[in-house]
Amino acid sequence: MSLSVLSMQLQFQQHLLGAADATPLIAGADARRSLGLGIYANAYRLRLLETLSDAYQKTQSVMGEAAFEAAAFGYIASHPPTTRSLRWYGDRFSAFLATQHPHVPAHAEMARLDWALRTAFDGPDTAALDAAALGAIEPGAWATIRLVPVPTAELLVFKHNTVAVWQALDDGESPPPLAASPIEVDWLVWRKGLQPHFRSLHRVEAALLRAMQDGWSFAQACNHAGSLAADIGLPDDEVSALIGGYMQQWLDDQLLAPITP
Repeated sequence: MSLSVLSMQLQFQQHLLGAADATPLIAGADARRSLGLGIYANAYRLRLLETLSDAYQKTQSVMGEAAFEAAAFGYIASHPPTTRSLRWYGDRFSAFLATQHPHVPAHAEMARLDWALRTAFDGPDTAALDAAALGAIEPGAWATIRLVPVPTAELLVFKHNTVAVWQALDDGESPPPLAASPIEVDWLVWRKGLQPHFRSLHRVEAALLRAMQDGWSFAQACNHAGSLAADIGLPDDEVSALIGGYMQQWLDDQLLAPITP
């Protein structure tokens, strides 16, 4: 029974990804075809491995080369590229590590940080809201106006000393051992100018930014953050001061996108 073109293409793809052996169906008994197919498949998988290694350099460092390659080839077998450009290949690698290697959750966290910084680096260009534009907002508009973080902004939550390890590796220093943190810590990744940045966030600031990313008006986001602040025992006057400080920090960080009508 002959294979349809689609069936052969699918089996060829699975062969390239290492998920199945299609040599008998595609190359038959021809030894030269079989050898050529094997060389092509190995080169294809190695190119995808190279792509993952480049995107997840710090993750590879903490996992070790052998463990990283094993995980990467597992990902390659189950996640074929879906776009023409390999730039976006590996976008689900952190989720793959979280499900396939749950015994070391810090590895998935490191992968999330690697990918967030990579995405911030070449994310969409946009101007940032400045103090003049903020000051031009009419007082009556604050009840409904929406302030939105720039497209490169991403909020992460880490349960380990992931950032400290990443920073040590980036500085060429010996990193501390990966270890669980006493509390979860919110982190912000974004691009300022031409360079990705990251910093930790107070819970109130993190709640405020998440609400703004979700499309809430700034007034609604402030009310939400105020409720969280009350839950952790912060007085109202301190919350107002915090939000005012956050606004100045966001302007300095070039974190807010221009206001659109």
